[in-house]
Amino acid sequence: MRATVLAIGVIVLCALTVHGDIPVQKNFDLNQFLGKWYVVGMASDAQWFLGRKDKFKMSTIIMAPGEDGHLNVTLIKNKVGGCWQMDFVYNKTDQEGRFKYHSKRWNNDNDVRVVETNYDEFALVHSIKTKGDEVTMLVKMLSRGQELRSELVKEFRQYCFAQGLNEDNIQMFPKEEECQPSRNWI
Repeated sequence: MRATVLAIGVIVLCALTVHGDIPVQKNFDLNQFLGKWYVVGMASDAQWFLGRKDKFKMSTIIMAPGEDGHLNVTLIKNKVGGCWQMDFVYNKTDQEGRFKYHSKRWNNDNDVRVVETNYDEFALVHSIKTKGDEVTMLVKMLSRGQELRSELVKEFRQYCFAQGLNEDNIQMFPKEEECQPSRNWI
């Protein structure tokens, strides 16, 4: 019994250490990061993602300046029944390129970090999602266009592998026609 408790403690500590060591883009420039991005790939260790990853499609994200340095984020995606829009406010933190928000829809806290970007082509964004005792990661590869150079796809995969994810955790999306949202999806 004591060994089981110790083993669980070590596993939790390792998970927290891995999630705590996520880097943030050096000299992050919010103004260059603003604008339209496409989600061309995602990876996660969350069960909800693994069970549905083949159903996900490319979506669009609009990053706009918010009040007090926060980031207004609009996610637009094709879903069964039409085009949906979700709006979030990413609250700035003391670390440039790192944001936090609470999702009412999924009742989880999100620690979002822009790991790497060149601003005009790609951005690698790593989110740590916490709901109660459950901590999962969601890594997104964003692109300014609907296609991404193969070298950048390879870098995305390598980053995911370094985070302990495997090929089954990764999904790249084909080009998708953009849609105009007919309703908000909270």
